[in-house]
Amino acid sequence: MYPDNYSDKLGKVFTNMIDEIVRPNHVPSKAPDHSILIDELELLHEAHITVGGQQNRFNAAVIRSAINVIRAL
Repeated sequence: MYPDNYSDKLGKVFTNMIDEIVRPNHVPSKAPDHSILIDELELLHEAHITVGGQQNRFNAAVIRSAINVIRAL
């Protein structure tokens, strides 16, 4: 109805700035896919399980734990 005065223009600029800073208009990317990492860890796990020995069993348990943590993400 009335032409914009200085405070109206300043209010629009401020509102636009707040919208750009606080409320981003981009769509967040989907969660990363860890399938390649899990496949490689599965191969390492199998290698440590089949060799035998106390240290290799421990390494296999640690690798299995890492696989479970990554899958939980």
